[in-house]
Amino acid sequence: MKIFFLILFISFQISAGSTCGLEGSIEERIKNCNHAKEHFVLVMRDEKGQEVYKDIKSNLIWGDRISIDFNHYGSQKACDSIEHVLKDLSWRLPTISEFEAAASHGMKAALPRLNHSYWTSTPVKIKRRGRRNKNPAQNFIWDATAEVSETGDLRDAASVRCVAKSKD
Repeated sequence: MKIFFLILFISFQISAGSTCGLEGSIEERIKNCNHAKEHFVLVMRDEKGQEVYKDIKSNLIWGDRISIDFNHYGSQKACDSIEHVLKDLSWRLPTISEFEAAASHGMKAALPRLNHSYWTSTPVKIKRRGRRNKNPAQNFIWDATAEVSETGDLRDAASVRCVAKSKD
């Protein structure tokens, strides 16, 4: 009986880690992967297990979590560096409203590696008193676990998940 469960576990791991959607248009990749959850469809999964999804309600392509955390200054550079994933798209940080919309479309149930806080491109507007601003510059951070926004000092470290507009 233990051998049966071991074989079942190994076959599940192999099928869960299989690649799909590595070539073709976005729609061809989606058909190749044939996986949907909530309002998200899998566009591709590479040999490292990194996944890219399309939110069919907003038409945004959501990249996987970049494996290391960055301060805000490095976060957009990280998005620029994921050119190996769907090379013809322009990757950028999502806005706080894009995270909120994706959450309402079922992002938490559909996308992997959402137990982190992610940088957004949305700055926090700080009321300035006097000539000097004592508060450091801040941007909104999306806490994907709690599905709420927070504020973060631009020097803080947070995760990065990039988005791009679908051309299909």
